[in-house]
Amino acid sequence: MTGLLHAHSGLRYLVLTSAVAALVVFGLGFAQNKPFTKAARIVGSVFAGLTHLQVVLGLVMVAMGTFYPALIGHLVMMLAAAVVLQVLLSRNKRAAEPGYRLPLIGTVVALVLMVGGIFAIGRHPFQMTVGG
Repeated sequence: MTGLLHAHSGLRYLVLTSAVAALVVFGLGFAQNKPFTKAARIVGSVFAGLTHLQVVLGLVMVAMGTFYPALIGHLVMMLAAAVVLQVLLSRNKRAAEPGYRLPLIGTVVALVLMVGGIFAIGRHPFQMTVGG
């Protein structure tokens, strides 16, 4: 269980790093009105995939007995972040002409929800302690 907690805690840095990369790519693409590229799709997929992995690790921890009341807000906000991100990336992919607006909105909303979810358990995104 401790290994799972460390994996969940450490993965947050990859999630946040991929979020920053997505913000940069989507923000620049939107600002410069460029056509949506394969590289942008990959950046979005990496961010979404890492977010989904983080959610799965968190849900496994809860299923294994790690639970306290503050986790309810954390779970709801993190699940909402993953869903919003995935829905907007998927809608963009299915669009006749994919653009940067929906992925950018999805990334910003997901990040706001993630930060809110982290604060819900009394921590901040770059706090160095694990489980404490």
